[in-house]
Amino acid sequence: MDEKLIEQIYDTLGCQEEQTKAIIRKVLKDIALFDKKQHDYGPDNIAKFGVTGVLVRSSDKLERLINLYNRDDAPSVQESIEDSWQDLSVYGAIARVCI
Repeated sequence: MDEKLIEQIYDTLGCQEEQTKAIIRKVLKDIALFDKKQHDYGPDNIAKFGVTGVLVRSSDKLERLINLYNRDDAPSVQESIEDSWQDLSVYGAIARVCI
């Protein structure tokens, strides 16, 4: 990720906390993921079911996370856990856009 861009966003928003840079980094990755999936699936994927569809997909991800965290081998599936959290982050943004 372009650290100059992260610094620029941080400064432009008038942020004060150093940890905010980590959040900016994650959100920029979320935007890139959304754009890639939107390109792959097309705009009707979300528009067809709106917020209800986002709620269903979010519920699926929450159930997946609960299952992953309850497993004995959870440490070995960290990538799946991270992916699921990222998907939930993107779904939250999608829902806010739909609303």
